[in-house]
Amino acid sequence: MILHFSFTVKKVLANGRIRYFNAFTAVLMAAIMLAAALSGCANGNGHVPDNTPAVTDRVTATAAAAESATPTPVPTPSPTPVPDPSTVTLMIEDFNAITDPVKELRPIDLSAFGITHPEFGFESDYAQEGLALVNTLSSSAWCQAFELTGKRLNVFKDALPEYYLRIWVATPDDTSVGLTFCLGTGGGQKRSYIDTSKAIVTDAGGGTVECSTGNDSSDAGDFSSIRIPEGFEGYVALPLAELLPWKNYSGISDLTKVNYLKIDARPAVAAYGDRYVLDALCISDSAVAEIRPGGSGSQGDQPDQPSFAAKNEELDYMFSELLNKEATFRYCPEYDPAGYPDVKAIWLDGVNLGKKATKVFAYIGFPEGASADKKVPAVVLQHGGGGYAYPNWVKMWNERGYAAIAVGNTGYFPARQGITDFYGAASWTRSVPKDVLASDPRVMPPDNDGMYSSTGSVDRMWMYHAVAQTILANSLLRADPRVDPEKVGLTGISWGGVIVSVAVGYDPRFAFAIPVYGSGYLNEAHSWMKDNFNSAGTRELWEPSLKLKDVKTPVLWLCWADDNCFSINSNGKSCLDTKGSVLSVIQNWSHGHIEGWSRPEIYRFADSAVKGGEPLATFKTLPGSGRDISLRVTLPADASEVKARVCYIDAPLSYSPNGRLHIDGQNTIDQEWHSVSCDVKGDTVSARLPEGAADYYVELSVRCKGTWYITATPLASLIG
Repeated sequence: MILHFSFTVKKVLANGRIRYFNAFTAVLMAAIMLAAALSGCANGNGHVPDNTPAVTDRVTATAAAAESATPTPVPTPSPTPVPDPSTVTLMIEDFNAITDPVKELRPIDLSAFGITHPEFGFESDYAQEGLALVNTLSSSAWCQAFELTGKRLNVFKDALPEYYLRIWVATPDDTSVGLTFCLGTGGGQKRSYIDTSKAIVTDAGGGTVECSTGNDSSDAGDFSSIRIPEGFEGYVALPLAELLPWKNYSGISDLTKVNYLKIDARPAVAAYGDRYVLDALCISDSAVAEIRPGGSGSQGDQPDQPSFAAKNEELDYMFSELLNKEATFRYCPEYDPAGYPDVKAIWLDGVNLGKKATKVFAYIGFPEGASADKKVPAVVLQHGGGGYAYPNWVKMWNERGYAAIAVGNTGYFPARQGITDFYGAASWTRSVPKDVLASDPRVMPPDNDGMYSSTGSVDRMWMYHAVAQTILANSLLRADPRVDPEKVGLTGISWGGVIVSVAVGYDPRFAFAIPVYGSGYLNEAHSWMKDNFNSAGTRELWEPSLKLKDVKTPVLWLCWADDNCFSINSNGKSCLDTKGSVLSVIQNWSHGHIEGWSRPEIYRFADSAVKGGEPLATFKTLPGSGRDISLRVTLPADASEVKARVCYIDAPLSYSPNGRLHIDGQNTIDQEWHSVSCDVKGDTVSARLPEGAADYYVELSVRCKGTWYITATPLASLIG
């Protein structure tokens, strides 16, 4: 990987002020404006081959007549600054004399993680005073960590607990930024962060702004970060009295000995060229310095938006609106997958990220012979973490008689034409070439953020975009004349299974749903997923169990008994919540995409839902209490052999760092599974559980036309 640094290359005198900017950025912006002026709209219809969706790629024309008259500009009076209320200002960094930002601001090199530095510049626009640090972003510049040391931190010798750490921040474009401040002594051997729930955020006009808080860096602690929304300009002040120990560090005890300050910035990059601005980092006795009545005018008039009492209401509204929206797409033949002639590449139009439209890469394919006269069922495919839109997954479903669309839910698309390694990270990218962005300003949707953005704006959350893409993919398939609109299903693997579990609560149109590994009740999981779904705001907003009891779509909950990412208590509770659903717990399996889509239960369940096929075996009753269990089952008509066993562990289910799977950095299951055979007589299954059994489930194996299919009861406990 080539790490590219682009420092300021031009200096211009504008209105008596010195501005520094990157020359390419200026050319790029000019190209964007010229393209928009010439075309009026970036959308366009190209030829769509017969084996791509027959959905109209509509372009809404904008009436020009309403804008024919040009109003006479009215000068905006310059706001009169209010005198600085501070009586103490201990300046740490005013950014006016920086000549080498890499040397003097010490941004940590994160290239090993595929993260590049922004283009650093210094401008007077959006500065609090003089020049400010301007970070111009690309899609790979989504994390920065500036480490400040040296004499500039001597001001902490005069710091008092009642003072604030204050910084001027501007986000003039469509990108918000999460900020975490780490104070250290001993060169960072002891570290604390400032509780951002106590932060005071004041815009340039003197108004207080409510901002979401969280743990953007994921290694600090709750309320360690604060997200500054797009279009903001003003002060962020954090009280020095609200210090909390950094995770796995001893906290600092003496402010006067601080000799290390790290600023962790996590911009939610909306588009190449978006910026965030930092200035006037200081210690002060006031949460604000100079303010400008009426504001700076950088935010402009905002369109009226519906108001909501809670974000859950906002989600309900946004997704219900999306159900009535036509899905549009563009065929991109340059990315058609090599080796899969019947699978095509498209850009699906996604929902907005801030003010910018998004595009979502997907592969789509149809079975041979599908037509308006011979409609076929269809399925939406959602990949998991570290995965991509897989053309072979589409082909597998096509060969089974289904139309299929594999959605790239993390914003990745082929890094070049003709890729053949669809599993390798080097084959995929999120970075849109600058020349493409100039003619098509749509941006990539957010990447998987591990659910740590749940206190921010809904339209910035990865899960919001992932569920929206699922709904739009469903709409696209339903609108195709070759697809039976009442027979569109949904499946996803791992994180894709989580997307499925959430999406079925918002889109009732799916004929079936098959989340593999993932489920609801993830806030109760024993694996690392528990932390993600107990992060600030996530359980209240995105936990699938919030809506599962209202789901009428048939669901197959397919899981692995020893899963290192999930745990079967969550899958079982999800099954109990969804009426008419089926649970399948697999022993001697593993966690992965290929493993996840290879289980035969998936295809039998789908066929039974939309093709009139025989169903999986199910349980009429569940085991009662006690060690003598008896339950009744329903067997499919084509069952030729039936076996049953009780799978049990000798202690309540638990996960720990020393768990049985021995995966570094992960809690895994502690117990070994044991089994005891059941008696099967007709539709009755019975067994006596050993005295050492603590938690258990019943596994039913049914052979149909030479293939064994497994279903199970939810995990039950004999203790407590």
